[in-house]
Parts: sequence; C-alpha cells; structure tokens
Amino acid sequence: MDDAALLDAFERCTLPKPLWTHESHVRVAWLHLQRDPFPQALKKIGAGIRQLNMVHGVENGPSSGYHETLTCTFLSLVWATIQSAGAGETSAEFCAANPHLLSRTLPRLFYTRERMASVEARLRFVPPDLAPLPRAPGWEPTGNNK
Repeated sequence: MDDAALLDAFERCTLPKPLWTHESHVRVAWLHLQRDPFPQALKKIGAGIRQLNMVHGVENGPSSGYHETLTCTFLSLVWATIQSAGAGETSAEFCAANPHLLSRTLPRLFYTRERMASVEARLRFVPPDLAPLPRAPGWEPTGNNK
C-alpha cells in the first residue's frame, strides 16, 4: 500500500485489521511527522489509533488497545531517526533503511518490561526507567505534557 492510501485508510478508519501491523504504525508515524510538528503528530496518531481500534472491535482500556507510552516512545524514535538518518522519499523506504524501528522490542532499551507493561504506562505517558528518550521540539518526555 502506498503512502497516500495508507494514510487515507488510517485517517478514515478503513484500514483492515490484518494490515494494521507494527510496520504500518511506524509508517503512519513517519507520514504524520512529515506533515506536522511532533506534538500535533502525537495527538493525531493517538486519536487515530484509538478510533481504528474501536472500528476493529479492540477495547481501549487498562489491559488492551491503545498504549500511550508505547506510542510516544515509537514516535520519538521515528522522529530521532529522521533527524539523524534523513526521512527518505516514502515511508516504506524509510522503514527499509531503518530496520531497527521495525523491532517491537526496541522500547526495552528505554523501559523495563514491568514499567512498560503497567496500566499507568498504557493509560498515560510514563518516563523511561532505563535511558532517556530523544526530545522532539515541543514535547517534553517527562510525563508532564499538556
């Protein structure tokens, strides 16, 4: 699926559940960061994931669905990778050039399993307990974002 079709399907909540993969999450993050400053991208992605989950019948709650800390973490890592490695021409090219972002275990460099698996981390951003996250302009990775 090309970038325009992916973003359209995400924003209209028509992306089929089997296509809503980790790579699709990373690609959508890249797409939003190409259009919006980090804080706005984060808001749009969070809202979009919650809505898409509802369409797919996935409850957004303390034990399933949207995970605020994981979303913030991956968005900050996509942002930092764009800053250091460049954006590329398409989201697929960006992912191919930066395969570390396709590892679902990447957040373990920043968080213990216990902290990331906590209900608190799912419901609101909690700061990392192993290493600091990259700091995008307008976003303070301390849990004090408004």
